[in-house]
Amino acid sequence: MNVTFSSSIPSDISSKYLSPESRKNTVGILGSSKSTDEITDYMTACADITKGIILSGKNIVHGCGNQGIMGTAYDAGKTYSKKDKDGKPEQNLAIIANPLWGDEDLDNCIPLTSTNSEAERIEKFAQVANSFVIFPGSSTTLQEAATLITKNYYGKSEDKKQIILVGKDFFKGLQEQYQKLYDCKLIKCPPEELFTIVDNEEEINDIIK
Repeated sequence: MNVTFSSSIPSDISSKYLSPESRKNTVGILGSSKSTDEITDYMTACADITKGIILSGKNIVHGCGNQGIMGTAYDAGKTYSKKDKDGKPEQNLAIIANPLWGDEDLDNCIPLTSTNSEAERIEKFAQVANSFVIFPGSSTTLQEAATLITKNYYGKSEDKKQIILVGKDFFKGLQEQYQKLYDCKLIKCPPEELFTIVDNEEEINDIIK
């Protein structure tokens, strides 16, 4: 059930998080907001990967859920981030849905702004991060992945995002579809120029520097 929106969330993203340096230093973590047996292994991988990203000095940004991939990323951000002057984990950034869903913990993250739709939320994510690690999730996760991939295809080369999909089996169909588009000459570049699919933390560490 939706709950009352918090007035403490900024209406606009601070310029601090929109700078080229901040975007370079921020990684979006996307994936399921539900905990199911089928994604347990991915949640474990997310915990390790997110911890590594934070300890390397980078920020993470996510949707602030408390379950599934979103909850796992949030917990890693809360646990391993450096604290700001107010005691909040300064590397644990979030973009909040409006109205709130009721599972957010706004005290242990830095809310950047709110969004009124999924399309707007994806745009906000793209504004604050140059890299994305996308784990298995529902249709919303697939929408996020497809939108970011489309931005890579049609956008300027300097705006290209680093998109890493975690789960070769889960994202096999997506890989095959983009390969088919390329083979049919409906897109001009192979899928590996738009995104990368990996299965483990070591592969991600090799990509995100």
